[in-house]
Amino acid sequence: MIAAPCGAARFMTDLSSIPSGPTSDLHLVDAEEVFALLREHVAPSETNTHFPQSQEPSTSALANEPVRDFSASFWHDVLDRAAAITILIDEQGVIGFESAQWSRVTGRAKNSSIGSDLLDLVSTGNKTGVRDALSRMAAGKLHRMSFDFSIECALVPRSSTAGNPPVEPPSVRTFSATAVNALHLETIGAVVLTAFDITERKALEQTLRHNANHDPLTGLFNRRAAMRTLGQWIADSPIAKVQPAVMLIDLDGFKSVNDAYGHAAGDALLVEIATRLRAIDPRTLGVARFGGDELVVYARFVDVDLDAPRIAQRVLDEVRKPVMAEGQWIYSSACVGIAAYPQGGSSADELIRHADIALHQAKAAGRGAIRWFSPREATQQREQLALRTELTNALPNGQFRLHFQPIVAVNTGLVHSHEALLRWQHSERGLLGAASFIAAVEASGLTDAVTQWVIHESFAQARSNIVIATRPIAVNISPRSLRRGDFAQRLITSLTAAAIEPNRIELEITEEDFVRAVDEAPNNIIALHAVGVRIIIDDFGKGFSNFGYLTRFPVYAIKIDREYVSQIGQSERAETLIGALVRLAEELGIKAIGEGVETQEQSDYLLHQGCVLQQGYLHGRPRPAVFGVD
Repeated sequence: MIAAPCGAARFMTDLSSIPSGPTSDLHLVDAEEVFALLREHVAPSETNTHFPQSQEPSTSALANEPVRDFSASFWHDVLDRAAAITILIDEQGVIGFESAQWSRVTGRAKNSSIGSDLLDLVSTGNKTGVRDALSRMAAGKLHRMSFDFSIECALVPRSSTAGNPPVEPPSVRTFSATAVNALHLETIGAVVLTAFDITERKALEQTLRHNANHDPLTGLFNRRAAMRTLGQWIADSPIAKVQPAVMLIDLDGFKSVNDAYGHAAGDALLVEIATRLRAIDPRTLGVARFGGDELVVYARFVDVDLDAPRIAQRVLDEVRKPVMAEGQWIYSSACVGIAAYPQGGSSADELIRHADIALHQAKAAGRGAIRWFSPREATQQREQLALRTELTNALPNGQFRLHFQPIVAVNTGLVHSHEALLRWQHSERGLLGAASFIAAVEASGLTDAVTQWVIHESFAQARSNIVIATRPIAVNISPRSLRRGDFAQRLITSLTAAAIEPNRIELEITEEDFVRAVDEAPNNIIALHAVGVRIIIDDFGKGFSNFGYLTRFPVYAIKIDREYVSQIGQSERAETLIGALVRLAEELGIKAIGEGVETQEQSDYLLHQGCVLQQGYLHGRPRPAVFGVD
């Protein structure tokens, strides 16, 4: 047996029973294992002292206690070969022994930490808690504790075959420590602490945590993180006296950017806009990406009615600034929908859904629009969702109807043509006009099917109804149908099969939709005109008013929008515009039709301007074909 003096305490061990060899031979991985080894191999000495388990050492006793000397050679041989860092400390945290692994990992000089307070060398999130735990260990009230700590490591030489070994730069390493109370054991008289380097694990955890809460492209928060924060804000709002609000942002024409310049340019645009939005007010604003070009800004406001629109306008201003991407200057714009707690929703999910409703309203209003959520809009959306469900059965159940309204030549009083108007005979709501459900038709993907039904039903009426059969029929066509590459050929085939002359069919499409359709499928317009089908531009003057299309494509007639007709006798500007449109049509050899004519004054003014063809309640209401047409 070899005795090793250790100041106030001595440790003795029989080294013959402990394995010898290189460092890796002893795989001590936990303080409990070290504790068990020490307890097994260290024999008590008659001169050993320890604190009785029944009482905590007095302050004076601790002050007079010398630093224990844990540096005997047999400790080196045993603990220096352990895989884990092993440190023995007293009840005040003073280091009495450090294994060789401590200096190897941290780059500190060997035994340079002995005599130092461990908690002065390392950083931990709860030093007070660790010191309290040591005090409880000294009082015999605590056996084991675990905590993490970090320490700045010194320059560490790396192995190299060259002359001068390279040097690792200083870094902060993180360790997981476990401490076992052996203060009251005569054989040990210290706290046995083992530590493992968990720096890489912590870095991986941080990366995984970041990835779980952030969008990989922009670095913004993702839906999960934003919803969690909003939920917490809503829970805290009664105490915090602030109102959480969300702003949903949709970039205008983002798909066109991807199509024109590639997805790399679209990604670069998103990243730059994300950076700008973060910079608006990084202390108070949260910014998230929910996917695609859907961005979300969320914040808590003392005066939400004043501050939320101000932030929304800042968002639009930042989006409008050009972005250099893939060698191209890209100009963008956006719309914003706002919903604020509690009027705009009582949960994070409701706020997002209602802000989305407001966003759709903003997009309908045009580029750069900002709209607030209102309960009325939510009711309308619920009704539209219900309509979508019911529409799936409307066509197979034969609930659609066609009503016909005459277009009259007022100079002769004769009917020029009839417009086929779609109606839905709803089982509970009665007869519905197309304006109340056409958006639901488009949203439910039934546009093509309904358009085909309207065309075939119009053809059937053109063959069988004595009133309808003598005049052309105007059919409203969706832009989606007109953009189909085979639309013209399918329509011509249907006309042939029904034995209907093509010049008895007029296709109506709104001005805005016409411009988009001819850009994507101009051959349809040309092919239909070639066989005699007439093209009428509806709501003219309300949309793009791009007169170049009137010269490039064969247009039979334009319909002057009812908004201008309704202002006859009230607005000189509207009257001037009507006169200009009628003269333009005349110069181009295009017929002009005044729609929405409800008074004799409106009819007389249109006729005076040279607009002979008119449509409206004054000249005849829409009627089912079976009853004839006024």
